[in-house]
Formats: sequence, C-alpha cells, structure tokens
Amino acid sequence: MSTERLLKIKEQIEDAKIKQSEITGQIKSIQEQMKQKFEVDNLEEAEKKLKEIGKELDKQEAEFATGMEELEKAYSWE
Repeated sequence: MSTERLLKIKEQIEDAKIKQSEITGQIKSIQEQMKQKFEVDNLEEAEKKLKEIGKELDKQEAEFATGMEELEKAYSWE
C-alpha cells in the first residue's frame, strides 16, 4: 500500500471516531431527556411507558366518545 492510501485510511478512521463520539453524545442527551421527562432509564422502560400511555389514551378517547354520545342523546344534537 502506498503512503497516500494509508493516510486516506487514517483520515477515514479519524472521521469515523469523531462521528462515533458525536452519536454517543446524542444518545446520552436523549437518555437524559427520557429520564427527566418520562422517568425512564432505558429503552425497555420507555417502551413500557409508551404502551401505558397508549392504553390510557385509548381509555380516555373511549370515555370521551361515550360522553359525547350521551350528550347527543340528552340534547338531541346532530
């Protein structure tokens, strides 16, 4: 291999290290946000929390729809 080729490979390795460092920092930042906003420490906990929130949302939507139906019947809205 030529010196020029080796220098190019070295530069690519350095670029990859920089990108890896940036991505690691982004991951840590996202993890901190998850902990602060949703009180979860990892992806598994976040997925569990998301399912819980989804179930609660479904429940509230059903209650809202039922309430609207009752109002429409009581007041003849259409």
